[in-house]
Order: sequence, then C-alpha cells, then structure tokens
Amino acid sequence: MTSILKKVLDTIFLLRVPLLVPVWTVLILGWITGSPDARIGELVLSKILWLNIVGFSLLVAAIYVVNQIQDIESDRINGKLFILPQGLISIPFAWTIAVLCTAAGLAVAYVQSMWMFAVFLSGAVMGVFYNLPPAVLKNRAVGGVTANIIGHGIITYLAGWLAAKSGQTITWELFSVGLLSSLAAGFANGAVFLASTIPDAPGDSQAGKRTFCVAYGARATAFCAMFLCLFALVFSFFIENHFWVMALPAALSLWVFIKFAINTKRENAFHSFKWPVVLLSTFVTLFVPIYGLLIIFTLVTSRFYYKWRFNIEYPTFSSK
Repeated sequence: MTSILKKVLDTIFLLRVPLLVPVWTVLILGWITGSPDARIGELVLSKILWLNIVGFSLLVAAIYVVNQIQDIESDRINGKLFILPQGLISIPFAWTIAVLCTAAGLAVAYVQSMWMFAVFLSGAVMGVFYNLPPAVLKNRAVGGVTANIIGHGIITYLAGWLAAKSGQTITWELFSVGLLSSLAAGFANGAVFLASTIPDAPGDSQAGKRTFCVAYGARATAFCAMFLCLFALVFSFFIENHFWVMALPAALSLWVFIKFAINTKRENAFHSFKWPVVLLSTFVTLFVPIYGLLIIFTLVTSRFYYKWRFNIEYPTFSSK
C-alpha cells in the first residue's frame, strides 16, 4: 500500500505542483483585469475559469515534465528535482504523462472556443520550442527569457482574460486590448525568470547550457531583471481594468530587484524570484479569497511530500 501511495504521489509531484501557483496567479490576474465588474472579496471563480485553471495547469504541467526529462543531468548537479534523477518515475512513463496532460489541456480549450484553443495551442508550441531540439530555448540566453515572457506571462494571462470574455464575440480589435494588457505580466515573468537563473548557473554551465546568467554573468542578469520589472510597472498602467492589481505588486517588487542589482548575492536572487510571486498572489487573493486557501493547501501538501519523500524543506524562502 505504501509503495502504491509513493508512486501516485511521485506522479502527481512530477507535475511540479508548487510551480503551478504562479501560473494560477497570472491566469486569475487575466480574469480579474478582463472583468470590469470585479470587486474585492466578492468575485467567485466561474465554472469557465475553474475549467481553464485545470486545463491550462495540465498543459503547463506537461511542459514541466518534458523540461525535467531534458534537464536530468543539470538537476542532478544542482541537487534538485529528485523524482527523475533518482529513477522514481521512468522516462517512458514521464513522456506518457506529458502527452496525456497536453491532450487533455488542449481538449479543455477546444470545447470552449477557437480563440481559447489558439491560446492553449500557442502555449503547447512554446513548450516544445523551449524544451526540445532544434530550438531548445531554455538553454539559450535570450531565447529562455523570451520564451518565459511569452509563455508564462502573455499566454497564461490571455487564458484567464479570454475566460472573462466568455459569451462575448472576440474580434481582433478586442483581442488586441487583451494582448496589450498581458505585456505587464509578460515582463514581470521575464524578470522573475532571469533571477532564477543565477542560483542554477554553476550546474547549468557544467551541463553545457548557455542560460542568461551563464552567458552574461550575475550582474548583467540582475540589471536586466530590474529593467524588466520596471517595464512591468510601466505597462501595468495599460491594463484594461483594475490596473492597480498589477501596478502595486510591480512597484513593491521593483525595490526587491533594485536591491538585487546592487548586490547579486544568492539570498537576494532567491528573494527576487519569490517575493514578486507572493506579492502578486496576495493582491489577486484580495479579489478571490478562496484562491488563498488553494495556495495554502498546495504549499502545505507540497512541504509534507518533499519532507516525507526526500527529507528536504520545499517550497521554502530559504536561499540555502
């Protein structure tokens, strides 16, 4: 019974459940800022949004699984993501999970509208370009950050924004409003991604990756992250509705990135890719209090799993 439980939980957490929280936050941000009638504490998640959260989570989880398959060696060097490096889940089974999650996610979008399907499909294609040859954008300095701006930021935001427009006729003119609104989330994700490349730089370099930090160094990476956060703040004022939900956490995060640019020590790098997510999630939760409960449940169960399975504290704010 215990071995079965371990296998089930290993399969679930192969999907990198804690890293789905930032995805949910950006997706719900898109829904809130696409909804002119949104009110603090009054907004209840619609069935369409819940459906999109599930469907898009499956799609992103598939990308995470493929990323782990491709990154086994660097993950082993960096001492992280133990499920595949330790052989707890086989590579063929991991590929099967990735394919099934992708198919299910795309099916969720297809039953809604062609616009939604196009956004989800764009996310899946970006995942292929990010992880697999010949592009392998994750191993490229500019390609990696660009893929995260588009995938984790713009596309994820649009999945939520389109859910807010459910029942409306989507024209190119209206879609351009959503696209402009999504840029702030895109730049914010780019800033967070750049900061996350610094702690992994030693292992990435040994594995032959040319990430932004490997290519240009920690100082340049920190300054670029700071400017991307500044761009996120500026473009937040172009968001369709409730721009302050993005503007305030971006303004607060900018100080974190300025501190990071001044001193690129490991602790500041960790703060730069964790605190912005916490701040934005907090403001999103003001509109959707139940989402706060989902975050707490996800983090608590994740901490329990990683402590029980690998005797480590994860997720954590510690830089050690």
